[in-house]
Amino acid sequence: MLDPSARPQSWFDAPAWPLGRWLLLVFAMRLPAIFFADGFEFVDQQYQYVDPAWHMATGQAWYQPWEWVEGIRSSVYPWLLAWLFQVLAAVGFEDPDGTLRAVRAVHALASLLPAWLFWSLVVRWRPIAMPRRALLLFALSGLMIAGVQPSGPTLAISLSLAAAIAVEGGVGLAFMGGLCLGLAFCMRFQDALFGPGILLALLWRRRFAAAAAFAAGCVPGICVQGFVDLAEHGTFLATPWRYLRSNVEFGAADKWTQQPFWFYWLVGVVPLVGLLPPFVRVAWQRLRAGAFVLPAATLGALGHLLAHSFIARKAMRFEYPALAMLVGVVAVGMSAASGRWPQWHGRWLAFVHVLTFGYASFWAGNLGAVRAAHWLRDQPAFDGRVLVVGGDATSLGGYFHLRPPADHAVGTTLVAFADAVRREQVPAAQFVVAVRHPLPVELADAAGLELAATFCGQWNLRGGERRFVYRWRR
Repeated sequence: MLDPSARPQSWFDAPAWPLGRWLLLVFAMRLPAIFFADGFEFVDQQYQYVDPAWHMATGQAWYQPWEWVEGIRSSVYPWLLAWLFQVLAAVGFEDPDGTLRAVRAVHALASLLPAWLFWSLVVRWRPIAMPRRALLLFALSGLMIAGVQPSGPTLAISLSLAAAIAVEGGVGLAFMGGLCLGLAFCMRFQDALFGPGILLALLWRRRFAAAAAFAAGCVPGICVQGFVDLAEHGTFLATPWRYLRSNVEFGAADKWTQQPFWFYWLVGVVPLVGLLPPFVRVAWQRLRAGAFVLPAATLGALGHLLAHSFIARKAMRFEYPALAMLVGVVAVGMSAASGRWPQWHGRWLAFVHVLTFGYASFWAGNLGAVRAAHWLRDQPAFDGRVLVVGGDATSLGGYFHLRPPADHAVGTTLVAFADAVRREQVPAAQFVVAVRHPLPVELADAAGLELAATFCGQWNLRGGERRFVYRWRR
């Protein structure tokens, strides 16, 4: 079904590149994301990871989200990032954007680990016919390039993906896969759910030594998280259990948008592996063939997706590593079918993953908030006193960018601000930042404010990224 002796018919079907050239190609594919994907895709990326790391590295002010107050976030990744910040500062990186580009370059280097393992799988361990198509689809997908962004969950994409592929090698590589998944657990607790599927795949194939090695490899990462929690919270593995209780028992995620059970399958799996009506048979053939080569990734991804389908709070970024595994599976199975419909299925996959590549490489998220933070930071005698109307401190683009001497940001609603203006009890602040919409002209005049600067997101597409900065009339 995956005959390595099949004759190449095009450039895509030629033999695989040598490993060194392949890794250079993969890194080159990440260069646009390193240089252009500024900002942050989701607020937690900035306030749960980058800002705490900046505080750990420099001691400067940061806004503590409730998750850090309640002790449900791991500090392992922020400490690693803090160390990297210190190294970069020592060699001359001071500008926030330049520093984060250097961090993304380090993440891009980390993403070469699953790329090396995938090349080894399709070229050496279990050679497949015409591996270039599989290699290019795997490297091109934005699901993998998303791992370039600085946060614990994004680094966990590379680590979990590496774990699911490494176990297909020998016993030593299975142990390395366990090390990767244990470290991914420190980055994002939910990635531990890949473990049962990977272990089941090894046991099903009666690879008992590899299963034992994989399980043993997971232990160091779990111990790292446990001992860090013991030092910081007085309890071994305090943060994972608090995180679980917060979301399951106390319903902390209930305030966010809820999605139906089928969300990840219909919005994620169907388009990304081409399970569309014209291609269902072809996609199934390729998935089945790929699952024969990558059973650990298949079971790990399906188990993770199924478990999270029962949780009402859903977002596509939560399942990036699982979806990346399935993309690897269908990529391996590309040569399992030929003909007109398989060609169109391949074109669909190329189209979808070129789009994800473009998004992950060139989209600069929350750019309006970041630019507003840069503008505020550059104002003379800025002391950090900012009143945010229609938001809170997390609307200011991150303290890593803002760099106030103290956490003096205060959030309020438009109605409360208007009432404070009417009663002449507006909180003391150097600047007022309105989120999404400018202040009504009458309200700004009554408060004695003038519009100083306006910022928006990339191409001004998202209303939620707009920031209107006011200063007091002199």
